[in-house]
Amino acid sequence: MLNQQTIRLKSGRSWRVYDSGGNAPALLWLHGLSGVSTTDPMLAALEKKHRVIAPVAPGFSDLAEIDEIGNIHELALDYDDLLEHLKLDDIAIVGHSFGAMIGAEIAAHFPRRAKQLVLLGPVGMWNDAYPVTDIFAEPFIQVEALLWHDKDAREALAARRSNEGPQSDAERIIAVAQGLTAITKFTWPIPEKGLRKRLPRIAAKTMLLFGEKDSFISPRYAEDFARGLPHAQSLVIKGAGHMLPYEKTDEVVGLIEKFLA
Repeated sequence: MLNQQTIRLKSGRSWRVYDSGGNAPALLWLHGLSGVSTTDPMLAALEKKHRVIAPVAPGFSDLAEIDEIGNIHELALDYDDLLEHLKLDDIAIVGHSFGAMIGAEIAAHFPRRAKQLVLLGPVGMWNDAYPVTDIFAEPFIQVEALLWHDKDAREALAARRSNEGPQSDAERIIAVAQGLTAITKFTWPIPEKGLRKRLPRIAAKTMLLFGEKDSFISPRYAEDFARGLPHAQSLVIKGAGHMLPYEKTDEVVGLIEKFLA
């Protein structure tokens, strides 16, 4: 079960962190637009074999948090400060979407942090042949439809979230808008901020998973990531969109566990 805590670092920064506790091997979960929830089915599945640590990305709780973070390098330093406080080295890092980009940046900036790296539909690259869809230009009310391929899975996740407290459609849209605003600072106008050049610094064995029906990030970006990663394997999940951890949870978790083992 995930327990929430607030961690204050020497730098003065505060982090909201979810932690399942226990003595199982640690796994760092870096979320995408869906944020972190105690009812998250992906985290519930990972908890069975791991101590899951899931920090809430700067800006997702309070947009003022990103005012002090100037660029992607400072964001990576911020995460490194948190991992130093938690005494987490040489661990499995699993990230989704924006969180996958952060995971790659952590592993590139601080190679000792990542023992294994799993990137689920990662952003952070750009190719003119298959450009990333500019969801930041879309009305917030339409963003979820772009991210999800399986509408039933989307509603199932929303129903689980409602167990934490009633959430109206307006509140869901506001949450998406806040998440997008936080992410925009580090991925707009295009997400290519030099990660391509830093990928060879990643020492961890890496697995890339993309959704076959992803309307946001083309599965072809697996090729771009793989070119820069010396120890990478990639797979495409059939029938999944960008929200593949929630549309194909059992399949994705099974692949993650097999890779980590």
